[in-house]
Amino acid sequence: MISIVVRAADPMSLQGVELLLRRSEGTVLLPADQVAHADVVLILANEVTEETMSWMEEAAAAPADRQPRIVLVADRISRPRLAQAVRYGLVSLLPRARTGFTEILQALLNSRAGAAQMPGELLRSLIEESPLLREPTGSTPPGGFEGREVEVLRLLAEGLDTTEVAARLNYSERTIKNIIFTVTRRLNLRNRTHAVAFAMRMGAL
Repeated sequence: MISIVVRAADPMSLQGVELLLRRSEGTVLLPADQVAHADVVLILANEVTEETMSWMEEAAAAPADRQPRIVLVADRISRPRLAQAVRYGLVSLLPRARTGFTEILQALLNSRAGAAQMPGELLRSLIEESPLLREPTGSTPPGGFEGREVEVLRLLAEGLDTTEVAARLNYSERTIKNIIFTVTRRLNLRNRTHAVAFAMRMGAL
């Protein structure tokens, strides 16, 4: 089961998605004040505003071992806010105008398995222009990734989840998770999306 908190800019979207999630197998809907107990926070917004960012910040404030992943469905987000959202725990960004409930549900389930989903043009802009993805303080020299780390990050960039990466590389899923954890901790990165973007910017991918 995956526990989900939904936040939305308008009541109709909130009620509609919550109703569909209650009817979906494998999902548990939590109230907004239980964000620290959620696996994923789903945020729906036409445009990412200060209010939207405050919801993400609230999720990021959860205890380190309980910080939920964030799935955002939105049509407009500025580059600075996108960079900050990644630091708050954003793993998937879906274009609202082209996304239905089936795609949202799949992104939620994939996030639990470790998969990330980010439009290519936004990921490139994040890498090229965001100061939050420049070399972190205290990190290893640029390009200082080990061979296994590059292999794992490259497959994550292609949209594979940890189970699929493990099968492709013939490693255990625990090994893949340990590699991701080691990279993010060593380079002071927020999450695997942040790690993929940083590796691309450093020319490792």
